[in-house]
Amino acid sequence: MNEIDVNGVRLAYDVQGEGEPMLVIHGGFWADVLRPLAGQPALGGYRRIQYHRRGYGESSGPAGGFDAQVADAGALLDHLGVDAAHVVGHSEGAMIGLGLAAAHPERVRSLSLLEPLAPTGWLATNGFGEVLEMFGAVAEASIGRYQAGDPEGATDVIFAETIPDWRDNVETASPGGLAKADWATFYETEFAGLGEWQFGAEQAAVIDCPVLSWKADQENPLAVAGRAFLHDLFAQCEDTDLTDATHFSPFVRPAEVAEQVVTFLARQSAVRT
Repeated sequence: MNEIDVNGVRLAYDVQGEGEPMLVIHGGFWADVLRPLAGQPALGGYRRIQYHRRGYGESSGPAGGFDAQVADAGALLDHLGVDAAHVVGHSEGAMIGLGLAAAHPERVRSLSLLEPLAPTGWLATNGFGEVLEMFGAVAEASIGRYQAGDPEGATDVIFAETIPDWRDNVETASPGGLAKADWATFYETEFAGLGEWQFGAEQAAVIDCPVLSWKADQENPLAVAGRAFLHDLFAQCEDTDLTDATHFSPFVRPAEVAEQVVTFLARQSAVRT
């Protein structure tokens, strides 16, 4: 991978293909699990930019909050001479994409958001109190396991109910991925940041690019709340669902997810012309 020094850290990145730029932003724990998605032929008409977020993979730390992550993404685009890009983000990566679009709306051509979490403040004020309580209980139990020296068990607390084979999913997308997990970055910095992240109508008001909400069809309460959050803030939000899917389907069913993203982008391109 290539490397650049930005904002006090070293970011590892690479670029595939030619065409309109597309910034692909991974979620927590594993830096390379979106590589199969970004490598799909369906996305071959885009210049796909992938990077390891600070504290993950080949990028250095320290890990940072969402403001730092947004600054990193913008600095990477600057380095590559990219004025504006389509953004595809998964989980925390989708939240960073939202932050980038709010901070620099002129730099984001579209947002393809693969199951972002809704902010805790939004959950509390929009009828999702039970989801907020569930998130708090899971976070407490998971962090407890991590602090007891069992990071994989801590991650089991998060995913085992909705993705029983999550370990196999990770290994399918990124062979050796479990061994390369950046547990400390997530549990010692990012997990707390998820609860502190705030994004509301004021930030959303400056974003007028097309927005896609991708969701697995299982009734995961956090994913359901995440979609409701996007529709509450973005009148232009469109939906696409994947059947018999989970939060990790972008890793293990990348061809199908890529087709859904490129169909959305093609439709938006047709509208613009």
